Amino acid sequence: MVTAIPAIMRNYQLKEAKSQSLSMYLSTAVLLTVMAYVFFTLNMLLSSLSTAGTGIMWYVLTYQKVKYSN
Repeated sequence: MVTAIPAIMRNYQLKEAKSQSLSMYLSTAVLLTVMAYVFFTLNMLLSSLSTAGTGIMWYVLTYQKVKYSN
């Protein structure tokens, strides 16, 4: 989760998101959301919170990709 923060800040400062494709951002975010749900149903709350936080960061990266694409 910590490693995505510099990418989010860089995209915000430069107003661009060129590193990956939109489908990669979106598929990663969706799969992390599914994993967080699975962890939650298995009562693995810390894993669920950690994975959900990472998924949210990938949704932010997806939003930036859509917003800053020309």
